[in-house]
Parts: sequence; C-alpha cells; structure tokens
Amino acid sequence: MLLRPSWLRVPRHLAGRVVLANSLQVLLLGGSLSWFAYSLGRHNGLMVSEQIRQVTVVQELSQRLSQRLSAPRTINALNLLEIQSGHHPLNDYDHYARLFWQQMRVFPVAYINYGGSSGDFVGVERSDNGELLLNEDTPRQGRGRMAVYSLKAHGERGRLLELIPGMTSFHQEAWYADTVRAGRSTWSSIYSWEDKPEIFSIAYNTPIYAADGRLRGVIGVDMVLSQLSTWLAGIWTQRDGLALLVEPDGRLVASSRPADTLTRLNGQLQRTPLQALRDPLAQALRRAKFEQTAAGLRPRAGVLEAIRTEPVRINGRELYIDASPWGREEGLNWVLLTAVPADQSTSASQRNARVALLLSSLALLLAVRLASLQILGLLQPLKRLQGGATELAGRLEHPEADALQFHSGISGADGAEMEALANAISQLVTRFNSQNDDLRRSAERERLREAQTLALLQNKLRSSLEAAAVAHEINQPLSVVLWNSQLLLEQLNSQPETPLPAGWRERISSISQEAERVVATIETMRTLLRNVQTDPQRLDLREVARSALLYLRSGELPPDLTIDEQGLEAGAEPAWIAGDAVQIQIAIVNLVRNAAQALIEAGTTAPWIGLELNRDAEAWTLSVADNGPGFPPAFNAEAPLESTRAGGSGLGLFVVRTTMENHRGAALFGTSSAGGALVHLRFPAEPSTQLT
Repeated sequence: MLLRPSWLRVPRHLAGRVVLANSLQVLLLGGSLSWFAYSLGRHNGLMVSEQIRQVTVVQELSQRLSQRLSAPRTINALNLLEIQSGHHPLNDYDHYARLFWQQMRVFPVAYINYGGSSGDFVGVERSDNGELLLNEDTPRQGRGRMAVYSLKAHGERGRLLELIPGMTSFHQEAWYADTVRAGRSTWSSIYSWEDKPEIFSIAYNTPIYAADGRLRGVIGVDMVLSQLSTWLAGIWTQRDGLALLVEPDGRLVASSRPADTLTRLNGQLQRTPLQALRDPLAQALRRAKFEQTAAGLRPRAGVLEAIRTEPVRINGRELYIDASPWGREEGLNWVLLTAVPADQSTSASQRNARVALLLSSLALLLAVRLASLQILGLLQPLKRLQGGATELAGRLEHPEADALQFHSGISGADGAEMEALANAISQLVTRFNSQNDDLRRSAERERLREAQTLALLQNKLRSSLEAAAVAHEINQPLSVVLWNSQLLLEQLNSQPETPLPAGWRERISSISQEAERVVATIETMRTLLRNVQTDPQRLDLREVARSALLYLRSGELPPDLTIDEQGLEAGAEPAWIAGDAVQIQIAIVNLVRNAAQALIEAGTTAPWIGLELNRDAEAWTLSVADNGPGFPPAFNAEAPLESTRAGGSGLGLFVVRTTMENHRGAALFGTSSAGGALVHLRFPAEPSTQLT
C-alpha cells in the first residue's frame, strides 16, 4: 500500500479542503473578479443611492398630498361637532359664514359650505387670487339666486359683488347628491360648479340628520383642481421631469404643469385625458403604465405594485418612471405618476459593470471543472443533513407532537464544520421546543385577555342601551309636561284678561323652559350614546392635540386667555397611540372649553390654560391645567353627568370619561401647580416603529 505524502492528506476542516481546491481558482480569477467586484460594487452603490433618491421623491410627494387632503376631514369633523352642540341653529347663516371664514384662514382649502335639504345654501370661497368671498342662496335675497358678498376683517358680510340668477331649486351637484346617496361622510366624484362651470373640484362631505333620522342638509369642503395643480407645480418646481395625479380611466386630476389639467373640446372646458397630452414624458408614462381598451384607458395589470429597478430612455434622457395607487386610505381611487431623470453617473456605471461582467464570465468558465469536483466532496454529508431536515419538517406538520427530534448521522469524518452545523441544528430544535411551550402559554393568556375585553365591550353596550331606554322613558312624560305648559301659555297669552294669582304666569313659563332644557339634555345624551363606537387607528397624540387647539383658536375663546403649549411642543418624537382622532379631539376641546368657561365665571385675573405631553414606559399622558378655582371639594369624578359649574350639564366631563374608556385609558383629576384644575388623559403607548 502506497503512503500519500502529507501535503495530499485531506484536511479535517472544510476550510482547509476548500482552500486546497480553490487555490488555482483564486489565481485564475483574482484579477478579473477584483475588477468585476469593484465595478459591480460601485454600480450597485450608485443604483441603491439613485433608487433611494427616486423613492424619496415619490414618498415625499405622496405624504404632502395626504397632508393637504386631510384638512377637509378635520374641518368636517369640527363643523359636525359645532352643529351637534346645538349652540346655533342651521339657519343662522351669519354664524356659519363667520365660522367658515375663520376656518378658511387656517386651512388650505378652496371652499367650505352648508346646503340645507330645502335648497338653501351658504359657503365661503377662496378665489384664485386668495380673496375670501361669501356665496349665499337663502330666503334673505330670494331662493334661486346666488348672492356673492365680500367679507370684512372679522368675517362679517360686506358689500354685494354679484347676484347670479337661475340657480336650481334643489341641490343637484355631486357634492350633495353623492353624499345623500352614500348616507355617510364621503368624497364626491369630480364635478364642475353650477355657478362657475369652468371650475372643477372634489369635495369631502358629511350628511346632517335630525334625531328622527330626517336629512337636514350636507356640510362639505372643496378642493379645486386648478389650485391643487398650482400647489403641485410649486412643490415640483425644483425638479425636472413630470408629476401627474390621474383617475384609473386616465383623466387628469392634477399636474405639475397646471396648463395640462384642463382642455377645451367643442367649445366646452373638460378635464384632459392622459392620451391627449403631447408631452413625450406624459406619453411614456401612458404607454408604460396604461393600456387602451374599448372603454378607455386602464392601468396595466401589476404595474401599480411593481418595483422599478432600471431607468428608461426617453428622447435621449434616462428617467425613472413610477405609478402607484394613491388615496385609498382617503377613500379615493387615484394613480400617482412620476417621471424623474436618472443621474448621469448611474448610467456610466451600468455600462462599466456590463463589460466587467463579460470578462469575469470568461474566467469563471475555466474554473467550472474545479468547482464541480469541490461540490461532489460536499454532497454526501449535505444529503444526510437534508434527510434529517426532511424528517424534522415532517414532524412539524403535526403540531400535536410533544417535542421535535433531529438525527443527521454526521460525524467528524465529514468535516468539523459539518459536525458543528449538525450540533447547531440540534440546539436550535431544543430551543424551538422550549419557545414553542412559551408561545402556547402566551397564546392561552392572550385568549383569556380577549375574552375579558369582549365581556367589557358587551357590558358597555348593554349599559348604553339601558341608558338609552331610560332616556326614552323620561322623555315621554317630559314631552307631555312641555306640551301642556306651552299650550297653557298660548291660551293665557290669547286671553290676557283672564285673572291669575300673582306669579302664576311666571311659574308656568319657568316649567316650560326647564322642561325644554331637560329634553335638550336627553337628546344630547342620545347623540353621545349613538357615538360610543371607536375606530382605532395609529395616530400621533401630539398632532391630535394641535388640531384641537387650532379649532379652538378659530372659535370664540376669551381674547385675554393665554394658551400655553410649551409642554406640548417640548418633545420632538411622535406620541404614537391607537385611537379615534375625532373622539380624542372632541374630548380635548371639551376640557379646554370647560376650563375657559370656569375661568370666565370665576373672574380670574390673567386667565391661563397649559397643555403638556409626557411619556413613561407604558403610556402617553396629555395634561390640561388652569389657574382658576379648581375642582370643588365635593366633586366626584366617577358620578355620571357631574359638573363643576353652576347650571352645567356635566356632558363635557361625560364625553371625556367615555372617550378614555373607549381607548382603554384613564382620566385623572387633581390640582394644578397654579392652584387650579388639573386633568390627566392617559393613553396606552404604541411602539415607536410600526411593525409590518
């Protein structure tokens, strides 16, 4: 038997075996692979940087669009709250004109309006030059004629600028008709204004219903397409290329080139279809992302979900083109199209990488034989590992099995690394068995917690239904008392000569007024009970508080009241919670409004209200403090409809407590450092980074 030289003995470690087999390959491929690696690395780095740049452009544009179209939702929620408060009837057109004027000065929208079910209409419009105008079609000037007024410094009606006759006796535009048909808050289809057919807009609207379910009217907020295109051109002005917002049928909603948005066909102004644009970039976007059908354009299958990897060449320029769905979370079905030029260094690196790849491929062909021999030496132990892994996978298909077992048949003769790999898999199986036991126990605890939560919601719903039933039973006799007292007052007023004991007429009038107050309170309670459901979403509590303060400042707060936001703005990180933004805004508005009323009634000198936001390990806490008289000693925070003010209904604090219960939080009451009232709203904190 011949003895092999020591340098031919097979090393025990796989690393030695690989070095022995690959020495020649390294010498052969070293130069070519080094060049290829350098070229490919540089190219990949530039490509990643370019793709990040392109994605950043689109994401920034998408986020800024979302921010701009979020304003109508906020305005409608605030106006619905104002209407439901009952402070002003819907036919108080002057009040709502001033309210719309205040909101138009704060929010970047084109139109805020209310249309009644009888055809009356009042709205505040922002013209293209930024001037705010009042449009009114009410019995004041005769129905069927739109009066256009200027607005004074504080939102009062100014001089009559124009009187437009021939308005329809009933609202027929999409903002009203689409909302009534939907029966809920919704975006309308794009439509042209009845009094100004050259203006196209889209509106977010909310129907208003009476307690008996009868439609009273619709409130809405318009976004004018021409103004949206002007805004888009403004944020796109530093970039070359093109940005378009289109509907799935290819009709333009907005363009970074505003002149392309509308076109005149047969003497009539219409929205421009994508296929009618002559711009090469627009046509490239149409060909790449849309296809022609008998009914018109439609997005190509899969392009809205595709990830761009390479630029395309258009008129000698390389550009990244992108199409992505936009607005689904807003209830819209639009497509965002962008064409952004690629960096020149990226194109050059792509050509160099192709040359390097070709030369390296030739060198790799020479090493194929050596590589195949090396692979054959590893196949046998890998097959045994595969057999053990297959057996392990079969055991995983039976979750009722108590524990997993792994057998590979690998020994030291197969290489130290193979042996270590088999041992690592065995350890992994052991850890899996342990963690699987932990997961089962955790799942059981989670099922118990879900059952407890369901029971809590059921009890809450039962309590709401019982409260609603009690309110109904109380309302029946109160209605009789109110009706009889009003009937008696009418009879007494019609027969002033009828003698009555002293003070009887005043007492009967007092009975009628107090009965009306109780009936109004019961109706408000019913409204609250109909809105106990919560629509939780991931939101920033700091932004919700800012929106609530923005609304309060647009209302009627005392001019000498100081709102201190330093504690709210102290932190920079988002205050992520899971909740319903509208309910939380309503709760904050009630707290600040109650505090302001308490300061006014107490005659506090230099009235002050401060807001502060703090974070601990488990929750975000929003604190509202003032320098007023504070809560009375006998105040019971848990008592239903408890009020701290004489004549107060307690509904404000009831809204706050109900909101915190709906969000699995807590409302804590105390004394501020200034000696006034202090309320902590404590919300469970969400993770800083959203998991996907």
